[in-house]
Amino acid sequence: MRKILLVCQLLAVAGMFWGCGGQGQTVSSEPACLSDSSVEEAMAAAETVLTKMRFEIEKYDLDARYIRTRPLSGSQFFQFGRQDNASASAAAQANLHSLRRVAELEFSTKGAAACVQCRVQVLRLSIPEQPIEGMGRMAGSFTKSGGTLQTLTVEPKTQETMEWLDAGSDPSLERRIVERIENAIQKRTR
Repeated sequence: MRKILLVCQLLAVAGMFWGCGGQGQTVSSEPACLSDSSVEEAMAAAETVLTKMRFEIEKYDLDARYIRTRPLSGSQFFQFGRQDNASASAAAQANLHSLRRVAELEFSTKGAAACVQCRVQVLRLSIPEQPIEGMGRMAGSFTKSGGTLQTLTVEPKTQETMEWLDAGSDPSLERRIVERIENAIQKRTR
C-alpha cells in the first residue's frame, strides 16, 4: 500500500512540473517531404497510419489534398494498445485531464516529392465548478461510483456550459505521425 501511495505522490509532483507550460503555443512545423512519392501514395499511407493509431477519418479530400480526423480521446495508462501519447508529458496530461486530439494533414508537392504537414490540436474538457453542499456529498459532486461502475452525472444546466477548450498542439504526436507515414512509404517502395 505504501508503494502505491508513493507512486501516486511522485506522479502528482511530476504533473506539477509538466503542467501546462508548453501548451497554448501553436507552432506550425515545416512540411516533411517524402522523396519519390506521389500525393496519392502519401495520403493512402497517412490514412493507414492514422487508422492503425485508432483515429477515425472524418474528411479525406484527394482534390484538396487534406485529411482530418474525428476527435480521439486521450489514452489512459491502462490502454496498452493505444499510440496517441507520444511523450511522457502527453501521457501525464491524458491521465490527469479529459483530452481529445484532432489530426489535420495537408499535402503538397515539391518537385517529384510529396510533402505532408501535420497538425495535432489538443482539446481539454472544461466542466464549470459546482457548489459543494457539504463535505459528506463532495465525493458525489460529479460522479456516482459503485464497486464496479463509475459514471459522470451532469445536470442539464451544467451540460450547457461544458466545453472543449483549445489546449494547444502536440508536436511529439505530429512528428510520430509523419515518421510513420515516411516508414510506410519506404516499406511500399522496397
